[in-house]
Amino acid sequence: MLAASCAFAAVLLAPQQPDHDALHEALQTAVDLPTSAERQAAVKGLLGLSTDVQAWQAVCARFGVFAALEQGPSRQTVELRVLDRVEATELHLYVPAGYDPARPAPLLLWGHGSGGTGAREHLIWQQIADRVGMLVLAPTEPNSQDGYSKAPRERAVALAALRWARRRANVDENAIFVGGWSRGGHLAWDLALRHPDLFAGALPVVGGPLLELGPANNLRYLENVAQLPIRDLQGSQDDPLLLANLHLAFGKLQKLRAKDAQLLEFADRGHDADLNAVDWPAFFALRREARPQQLVRIAADPAEARSAWLQITRFTKKVQVEAQPQVDERRWQRMNDEQQRAYLLERLGDYTARLQVTDKKNGRFEADGQGVAAFTLWLQAEQLGKPGKDGAAVEVRLKNKPVKKTVTPSAEVLLADFVERFDRTRLPVARVDVP
Repeated sequence: MLAASCAFAAVLLAPQQPDHDALHEALQTAVDLPTSAERQAAVKGLLGLSTDVQAWQAVCARFGVFAALEQGPSRQTVELRVLDRVEATELHLYVPAGYDPARPAPLLLWGHGSGGTGAREHLIWQQIADRVGMLVLAPTEPNSQDGYSKAPRERAVALAALRWARRRANVDENAIFVGGWSRGGHLAWDLALRHPDLFAGALPVVGGPLLELGPANNLRYLENVAQLPIRDLQGSQDDPLLLANLHLAFGKLQKLRAKDAQLLEFADRGHDADLNAVDWPAFFALRREARPQQLVRIAADPAEARSAWLQITRFTKKVQVEAQPQVDERRWQRMNDEQQRAYLLERLGDYTARLQVTDKKNGRFEADGQGVAAFTLWLQAEQLGKPGKDGAAVEVRLKNKPVKKTVTPSAEVLLADFVERFDRTRLPVARVDVP
């Protein structure tokens, strides 16, 4: 009798294994909350269910319940959270033949031209999408009559639409591509330059980056896409300003030793291009690297300072979104237009933060940069050093000065990141803050 009582007590006192299905359901609810503040507040409730890091890793790695989708084009009007408001947005989603909700599929986020809608944009890609099993998402921009607005709201609509699609279809996080025609080409450049870690490749058509004073300038962030495969298709007889920006961008990408950035010009075309010039099935077979060994982040806006496992959290005072660089007037007057553009881009670099961090393995990192007052490393378990009595050792050498930390894998870190990004292939369990 005594032995039976002891056995029963042992069962009561034994740690309960987390119910993965319950954790998964709660995590889905948290991810689908409309604002970042609400999602972060929900993390506390998730931790109340379990603080087991390995259990949450398993749940995050298999996140998402995806129903079968009707193949072909569909149109839906969806209430999307766009910055600080909710907007009814028309979304067009093409589901390729053979789409299997049990298998992650590539997705193309495609922007339409000025005055158009996303309604027929899938026709450009339908044959290729069916061939490679790729979803095509084309949001309609209701204010597109005057072209690309260059405003944060337009980028936010596209990103909110992408978030919506990733919750309804089994999208391969490492195979999301961004492209567009004309106005959509400008948008594709803007999204890639400001959020490079989201995409496996960019394919802007008759659109380009922007070089101007003020927040719309994105050419200053060009190094962010030096490792991103790019196929830019452009008629040589198009707007000279657009061509000048593209030539400046690809000239600089060449100097940065960009691995796979191609500008394909068509001498006899204006605001037009030949899409048949690219082997698209091969391009859409490319994959984003889930955990890059080296990261470079260029930023001036705190909301655009994250790439994979690296985030700039504080800038020095000189870094400015609204930078107004002073120029040597005499020198300026002696330059031609091409030289002036290159000089302005160089001067804007003085007001832009740049951070480079290399993972040297076994919990060791090397960092260097300018305009950065503090940054954070969001580290996966594989990036930590050997575990010791007090946790895993991490050392960041910043300009040859070591910053040493001891960290312990944390479910809170994992969940705080996952409710925002729900990336099943990037699961950080520790964060290291470097002042």
